[in-house]
Amino acid sequence: MHPKNPYRTPPSFKKLAQNYVGFRAHCTYELDGKVRLNFKDPLALRELTTCLLDQDFGLKVNIPEGRLVPTLPLRFNYLLWIEDLLNLSGCRSIQKDLTIGLDVGCGATCIYPLLAAKQNGWYMLATEADNINYDCSVSNVKTNNLESHIVIRKVKQDVILKGVLESEETLSDIKMFQNHQNSTESGSVARMQTEHSNVSHQKTGDGYLLDFMMCNPPFFGSLEETYSMNKSRKDRGEPRSVATGAVQETVTEGGEVSFICQMIDESFLYKEKIRIFSSMIGTKAHVKDVKDKLKSVNPAHIAVVEFCQGRTMRWGIAWTFNPSMHLENVMSKKQMDSAKPLVLMLSRSLMTVYTVPAAWAMINKWLHKLKISVQVFKNTKYFVGANVKAYKPTWLHQRRKRREQKRKATRGKESEKAESELESALDSHTVSENSETMENVGMEVDDKVSLKRAYTGDTEEEEVNSQDGIKRHKVAVSSVIEGQGNQQVIACETSVTTHHKSEEIEEVDELDSKFSKKKTQNNSRTKSDGNQNSSVQGGSGGLECILKAKLQLKQCGALISLEAFYLKGSAGKDGLNQILQYMKNQLEL
Repeated sequence: MHPKNPYRTPPSFKKLAQNYVGFRAHCTYELDGKVRLNFKDPLALRELTTCLLDQDFGLKVNIPEGRLVPTLPLRFNYLLWIEDLLNLSGCRSIQKDLTIGLDVGCGATCIYPLLAAKQNGWYMLATEADNINYDCSVSNVKTNNLESHIVIRKVKQDVILKGVLESEETLSDIKMFQNHQNSTESGSVARMQTEHSNVSHQKTGDGYLLDFMMCNPPFFGSLEETYSMNKSRKDRGEPRSVATGAVQETVTEGGEVSFICQMIDESFLYKEKIRIFSSMIGTKAHVKDVKDKLKSVNPAHIAVVEFCQGRTMRWGIAWTFNPSMHLENVMSKKQMDSAKPLVLMLSRSLMTVYTVPAAWAMINKWLHKLKISVQVFKNTKYFVGANVKAYKPTWLHQRRKRREQKRKATRGKESEKAESELESALDSHTVSENSETMENVGMEVDDKVSLKRAYTGDTEEEEVNSQDGIKRHKVAVSSVIEGQGNQQVIACETSVTTHHKSEEIEEVDELDSKFSKKKTQNNSRTKSDGNQNSSVQGGSGGLECILKAKLQLKQCGALISLEAFYLKGSAGKDGLNQILQYMKNQLEL
């Protein structure tokens, strides 16, 4: 319920019973002195509404039997929301300027125009298609002497906006409102406004005829739907009060969605004549349908609100084609509660330098690590404000990511160790094999010399002259091994050794190829991850912003606090809370 709604505090039935005899007749009294009212009785509801209007607003109202009985808390919520839209969305101040509104289908009570004129001093145009409702609403306006502020026009059943604003009667009514407003003002300013005022609001320079339009459309598409609605959910209890209203007040062809869609189509035709278009919606599921329809006319701004009053829930939707009127700035009480900041207190014991600039440098580093876009709009010694945007939920699964990093680091060290051991093993294996080959070749040469001696019968002295030749032969063999590396001599003289070495080399080559392949895959994966991260860090890159928030880092006395305000995004307030939890975990690491 709106904070300014007087019915946030329930009315005293006991007081009403004392002051109004008609209301007293519908009450029952309990032993403890409490007064009870039968909300299942339409006559009791009608008496309650008429007594409250008289007691709280001084309005004398007659409601015909069998017609819709308005619930005042809901009606007042709607009017207070319209007032907020006019005041807070960039519109001119309604306390100082002429405000004219249109109520489509005012009903027999003419509740919205009467409350708007009585409470806010607004001027109201109203339309009504039903003959009984039209006559009764005109009578209620006259009874309360509000003809100067309220004009009711009879229209056809299917008329919403078309034909209303173009008529000469409507233009003359608006002219009358302007003249009456000017006549109530004093001084030269009022006389100047009278001289320059005209039907198209040229005194404001914007050309609008009406400041707002409001409507409480028929909810149901058929009479059968009114009965089935109460039985649609078995877990929902019975309504506390009985439904009131004639068929023409509660049922329309296609239901409320069809009615509002027609209103949206017509609003595009009068986008330069009416500042704000609005309507009440009776079913939550229909809000999405109406918003989807609004996309077809491309309004500049849209606002949706939830009206809460007791067990009854209703929704309001407003739109404008004026880019300067930011309707989304107006929030309901529920939205204001959700707009309260999330707070993270930075502990002095967890920081080396406890200052706002040092804390912001640390926070900015964390946000950069999470690939969150940061735009600082204020930076002082004791305060830092920034708007942040996230395009991916990079703050999720941080523990898992840390474990993966540790595993990768461990695997990297093991791979380096294995590679170094492999290289040293290859080097030692090659050196030992070369030396063994040289020894084998030398032994073969000596054996050949001995065989030659035995075969030829040469003495040792005779071989002295040939020693130089043998040495030269050994040097030649050594040069072959060193220069050509395991070629002809090794292949012929040491075939067994060479075969053993080839098997080991094949095993090493196989391990090396596996390691190189795995390393290549890791490099490609790291490169692809880097490309993804760089695209997010560099901007949206075509990605949808899933979280937009405002951060305020400030010093409160001896402590430093971080306040995070959720603005919008599919990640919701939970996503912002998860980011603060990530920061808290980083502090404690």
